[in-house]
Amino acid sequence: MKKALVFVPFLIVACAPVTQDRTSERVSEVELKLTRIEQKQEELEKDLDQTNRRIDRITEILSELRLDLEKIKLKLETGVSEGVSPKVTRIPEETDIRRVPPPTEELKPPQDLKPEEEPEPEVKDEDTAYREAIELYSVKKLYEARDAFLNFIKYFPQSKYTDNAFFWIGRIYYELGDMGRAEGVFKSLVEKCESGSLPDCNKLPDAYFQLMKINMDRGNIEEANRYYSILLEKFPTSDAAVRAREHKNLMSE
Repeated sequence: MKKALVFVPFLIVACAPVTQDRTSERVSEVELKLTRIEQKQEELEKDLDQTNRRIDRITEILSELRLDLEKIKLKLETGVSEGVSPKVTRIPEETDIRRVPPPTEELKPPQDLKPEEEPEPEVKDEDTAYREAIELYSVKKLYEARDAFLNFIKYFPQSKYTDNAFFWIGRIYYELGDMGRAEGVFKSLVEKCESGSLPDCNKLPDAYFQLMKINMDRGNIEEANRYYSILLEKFPTSDAAVRAREHKNLMSE
């Protein structure tokens, strides 16, 4: 019996280093897996950002193509070019305008009834909110898309997509024919980017391009050339610079 007891401490001592080594190995394995997961997360975030940028570019191309198509349709249907007012059809002389009944008085709501307050929009995470706004724009629900982008800026003023939201609001006003507001939004985006108040400004070259186009449409060639020069000087290899060169070549033909 005494011999058996003598060997027990040796067994315990012999097992201790083995257990510690195994624990250290497990810790190292867990740390390695954690590092790999973190790396994978970073890669996914980069992929998501690149995907959103591609979606932006595709959406912009589709928008420009739709605008060109509408201009072509208008020219075919009316026989006039863009910027020329179509001929107004005369009212036949036999039509007696005096016979047209006066409009009925507009009904007014009772004084004691107050309009219901609109509920605050649900606040989503920035990726979801931005994606939904882009989807509204892509199907040409322009007013809804404008409101969605405005809400995005309200709730995520320092997001990596905030500059994109400003850009798309400008594009919406441009497509609605409100050049004054469109120009104001693009100028605001330029000012915010140049002052460093936005965390990301990947849409700055496109803002310069849009300002160039607006001034070309107005016939303000000097101002258009100024934005063209800024774009080529600051972002010579950007997609916007390539489009600006093509656009200017087409205008000079």
